[in-house]
Amino acid sequence: TAPWSTVPCRQTAAVEGDAHVDTSCLIMARFISTRDAGEYVCMARNTAGDDSKVYKLDIDGNPPVINGYYQNRTVVKDTAAKYSRKFIDCKAAGDPPPKITWIMPDNIFLNAPYFGSRINVHHNGTLEFRNVRPTDMAEFICMARNDGGEAVMVVQLEVTDMLRRPIFKNPFNEKVVTRMGKTTVLNCSADGHPTPEIIWLLPNGTRFTGSPDRGSRQLLGNDGTFVIYNPSKEDAGKYRCAAKNSVGYIEKLIVLEVGQKPLILTRPRGIIRSVSGDPLFLHCLADGSPRPSIYWTIPGGHTLVRDTTLHDRGNYVCRAGNDAGEAVLTVPVIIIAYPPRITTGPPPTLTSISQVAEPDY
Repeated sequence: TAPWSTVPCRQTAAVEGDAHVDTSCLIMARFISTRDAGEYVCMARNTAGDDSKVYKLDIDGNPPVINGYYQNRTVVKDTAAKYSRKFIDCKAAGDPPPKITWIMPDNIFLNAPYFGSRINVHHNGTLEFRNVRPTDMAEFICMARNDGGEAVMVVQLEVTDMLRRPIFKNPFNEKVVTRMGKTTVLNCSADGHPTPEIIWLLPNGTRFTGSPDRGSRQLLGNDGTFVIYNPSKEDAGKYRCAAKNSVGYIEKLIVLEVGQKPLILTRPRGIIRSVSGDPLFLHCLADGSPRPSIYWTIPGGHTLVRDTTLHDRGNYVCRAGNDAGEAVLTVPVIIIAYPPRITTGPPPTLTSISQVAEPDY
């Protein structure tokens, strides 16, 4: 704006009989702004004394406001991915409507609207990069001006690698079975750019903060894993893990089941004896969580051998297994064989008939 200037005072015709001369002055300005508003004092002085009068100047209109920031100068930080399309808003409001100019790093002025081969300035003041380059990492200044004043927004643009929304290395929901007392690791590793933040929600619905109290059995690993030391039945349930960054948000479900190693309930009383030719029954009952699978040399919870022979003797092994472990029971079997004996014999009395043939002379 041009500075205020004064028009030289002009004298009016003297009034007959008066002892003073009336003078008047003008103060003029070609461009004014809200900074020129205020009180102005006009003073008149001669050898007989002085006098003054105060004038108050109000400026109509509102100065520009950029993106809702009411400061005259605003500094913001922004990021853009290499080779992506980037928009930086510079929406200015004011009365009268302000004119927008972008000042580029090389002190190049782009007035809205402007349309170039790679960089555009839209009518609403938005600066557009069609293909962000690493050299675009710089400061860009948006200036909005009207009769009420001006406002400036400085954008410090950082150019990063290509942004990627989070993705789990294993994107599927999982069921993890562990046994009581065994350190268990729940995996929620994720990739993305920027590096995603990993969030764990416990079965009771609370968020794990990652800062456990002293003596806590739970720990959040640097790679997004959730570690449970000495797990118990109370740790079982549904765990939700989430990965988020500035580009996106994903989550998955991990069901933890704290199992109990199988326990075989049936115990033989020493060696099992069976007579050769008789059937042999062996039983194996087991308990555990989850329910264990039981098998012998043939499937099932028991084994049956019909018409045993001496070849059926030996150690029979029962195995009960689940995801928490395995239990083994060995049953020794002896097959008893008796020596042969005749159960039916000839009649007690034997009669023999013999005939003598006479010679034929």
